[in-house]
Formats: sequence, structure tokens, C-alpha cells
Amino acid sequence: MTPLPKGVAGMRVLAGAVVALMIGFAAQGTASAAPVVFTDEGGEPLPAAARNVELRATIPETEGAISINFVQYRHRDVMFVSGTWGLKTYDVTDTDHPKFLDHLTKQELALPGDDPAQRFWENEDVTVDAKRKLVFLARERSAFGRKPGNERPTGVYLISAADPANLELLNFAPMGTGHITTCVNDCTFLWTTGYDGTPSTDPDTYRRSGKVFVTDIRDPRNPKTLPTFVDLNRNQGETHMTHDVQVDAAGVAWVAGTGGTRGYWTRGWHRDPLTGKWREATAVDPIPYAGGAAPKLDMPTSFSHNSFRPIGRTLADGPKPTPEHPAGSLLLHTEEAFESATCKDQGRFVISSLAGSTGGESWRASPDKPFTLKTVGVWSPDDQEGTLPGPDVFCSAHYFDVQQRVVAYSWYEQGTRFLDITDPTKPIQIAYWRPEGAVSWAPYFHRDRVFLADFARGVEVLKLSKAAYDAQETHTNVQLKTTPNPESVRPAEPPRKRLPLAPDPDYGYGCPMLFGRGCGDGTACC
Repeated sequence: MTPLPKGVAGMRVLAGAVVALMIGFAAQGTASAAPVVFTDEGGEPLPAAARNVELRATIPETEGAISINFVQYRHRDVMFVSGTWGLKTYDVTDTDHPKFLDHLTKQELALPGDDPAQRFWENEDVTVDAKRKLVFLARERSAFGRKPGNERPTGVYLISAADPANLELLNFAPMGTGHITTCVNDCTFLWTTGYDGTPSTDPDTYRRSGKVFVTDIRDPRNPKTLPTFVDLNRNQGETHMTHDVQVDAAGVAWVAGTGGTRGYWTRGWHRDPLTGKWREATAVDPIPYAGGAAPKLDMPTSFSHNSFRPIGRTLADGPKPTPEHPAGSLLLHTEEAFESATCKDQGRFVISSLAGSTGGESWRASPDKPFTLKTVGVWSPDDQEGTLPGPDVFCSAHYFDVQQRVVAYSWYEQGTRFLDITDPTKPIQIAYWRPEGAVSWAPYFHRDRVFLADFARGVEVLKLSKAAYDAQETHTNVQLKTTPNPESVRPAEPPRKRLPLAPDPDYGYGCPMLFGRGCGDGTACC
């Protein structure tokens, strides 16, 4: 447990005192009801490639947005937005007119030795406890411009959002990583993933970072990170990097990273496939359930970024069950990779079958005897309408969300794509949103809208048109354009607005930064 930085309490009082004043300013208070017009250096509007999508609102002061989550407070919906500037809250009861509530600033998150002029990093998937009204922010090694070779604290901030208009920083739980943190077992524990930099003689950086850190947060003011790790030896029996955790509706925690996606029971009595004995699963000592790597042909890097298994109350969001692919047997996961500008060869969306993986096969695998899942379907923006031609496009599948058999999917500079996955063997595109100068990071369904965290443009509120659902109903792919079209390819003049993307010191382009934005000295920073 690390004491809060001096002055935090005073800053929160000050923030509460000026909230009313801030709400009075349109730039800080209410999202623009009309879309913001982005222009090139000559002032000409940059065209947006879009089909079957309406832009309903923008929140331009959230440029640098990374992740979003929602909590309901009686009759009020609140959105939590994590970004390079800290954490912001908005009342989104009226989805098309978000209202600013509070901002936990990066200055308030800074620890001793940090440079508050540089950006907070990264908290790639903001986690909330809807019952206790808590928010958890993961802190990366490169936060606040921390450089390799120096002390680089990592861990998780615990924040009270009992009053979303007056956020309270409770504590900081240090641990060996801080890329993404996720609640398990009704938010009594956190599983935190990412590069942890464990000292080792192994020359491969990511081969010494393969573990999930477990933190007891039953008392959020006194979090306790435990000495036991989860999901070891995940890449065909060898240690490698963990990245993300998603808990499905049946309570299985799916850990994605190098070597694919593997699921664990974290509560209840289950048969342990590695021992053949029944025992009780816990957050500290979970029981393997199923999963593994996709074949190299479909996911060449074997790096699974995040995942989703439709089951239980979310079954109707995923592909339609069939005798061949019954309920709960499919896993949707992302490959994040950047060697292909159009994601033709890497960085794709993969649907895998979990059949044949429930006997501990992935946990018994080795480099000599690897185990892979059977691929059911694959999709990428390559050769699709709305796709920018290469070779200089920043393309990779990133975060996705699912609702009513439609996947909203971020592909960085290739924008946000909407796919009908009713038939898991043939995902098709029914809509897309790719405005110029955008870096689509993560979309989130909320009610009948999609809230998009765009790293360059800030949060945008989108709505799928009736035409998108008509295309889903008829399983009609948005028509592929084979000739230049202003809606589908960039114009020759003026050139598109490129973003100065720079590699992260630890993750490379796996977690890109904006060069010179939010940096004290104008150089690349986190």
C-alpha cells in the first residue's frame, strides 16, 4: 500500500468547488451536439468515410481518450472516460448531450518523482465496480515520462465514485505491472496484466512477463497484492506476456496475451483437468476451463489482445448457436499486430471454437507439441469498403464490443467497423465510421448508441442507422467499391491528416503514443 500524494485531499476540495464554474463553459461542460469539423492545414474539411452510421455528438476535450465504462446511479447514467489526462466523468442520461461532472487530473494521480506535465498512461480498459461505485485505473511503467533504467512504479489506483461529480482517490496499490486491471468474483479481487519486466537473463523481454497479478480489494482502502501469480507458461508451455482479462456471463475469466486466450473458473467447485480431481476454484488458485492459441495461419503472432465468449445473458449478442457451434462454444478474440497496413496478413478478428480444449490441452502444450483451437471465421478491413490503401496506414484490430449479434470494432486508422456475426463462419461489414485524422481505440455499446474512444479526436457518440440493421437482417455486406470513391478511399489532394504516432518504450507500436502531444518538452512521451 502506498500513501496518497500530499495535497490530494485539498485538490479534490478545490475541484469540487469549481465544478459548477466548469460546467458553465461549453468546451468543458456539455458535448457538442453538432460534429466537430476537422480540417487540413489549409482549413479545408477532412472528409469522413462512413456508411450506415450517424455522428450524434462529440466531446473534443477528451482527445487522448483510451477507454470508457458506464455505471447507473438510480435514474442517471454516468460515463467514465480514462485518458492521457486522467479520469473524467459525464452524465450521459441524455446520450446525445453528455454533461461534464468531474475530472481526476493527472496531477492528482502523480506519485513522488513523476513529471505531471507528461501524460498519464495507460489504463487500456477502465474497470468499475457498479455496486460499490469504485473505479480502477492501471498505471503503466512509462506513465509520466518514466524512462527505462530508472524507478518506474506500476500498479492500480482505487477511486471512489460514490458521487461521480466528486471523485475521491482512495489509494494506490503497487504491483509489478499496470497495463490493464479487471474485476473478478464480483470485484472482490483484481487481476492485473501487462509487461511486468521481471528481472531475468532471458534476452526476450516478453518471455519474462507472463503472469497475472492478483489483488484483494475487499477493503478498497487497504488493497493487498498477493505473492501468487496466475496464467503462467501460457505460450505453448513457455512464459510469455499477458495482456487483458474479460469475465464472461458464466463467470469464466478469459486471459488474453501471447499464446492465445485461456479461460479460468475463479469460484465454485469444478473438476481440475490437470489433476482430474474436483476442487474449489478461487481468484488466487483458479481452475483451467478451456481455450488456447489460434493457428498461425489465422493469427501469425499468436498475440491475442482481448476476447469475448457469448454465454448466458450475453448469448444473444454473439453468433447464433447451431448444432455445429452450440451455445458457449465460440470465442471471439483479436490479434493486435501492425505488419500489414490493411490488416490483410496480421491484426485480424478471429472467431475460434473451444471444442476440444476443455481437457487442459493448452496447459499441457509445449513447443514440441503445440495446441491450437479450430478457426471458425476471420475478418479484416482488407479490401473492404471504407479502407484506406497502404502502405503507410496504421492498422490492427484492437478493442471490440458486441450487442445483438453486431460487433463494433476498432481498427486504429482504419476506423470503427460494424460486423454482423450471426453466421460465425461469414462475418460481414454492415457499417463503418472512419473519419480522417482518427485513431479508433475502443467502441462501447450503451443503450442504442456507440460511444467511441478515439485517441486523436476524443469521445464520439455514434448511432447505427436503420440501413445497418436492414443489412444485418438480409446478411448483406456493405458494397465493396472497386473504383475511387470519396466515401471509401482518401482523396489524392489534400493529403490526409497523419498523426505523429510514436512507439511505447516497452510495447513498441503495440501501444502507440502521440508524438509531442502532452509532453513537457515536445518529444515522444507517455
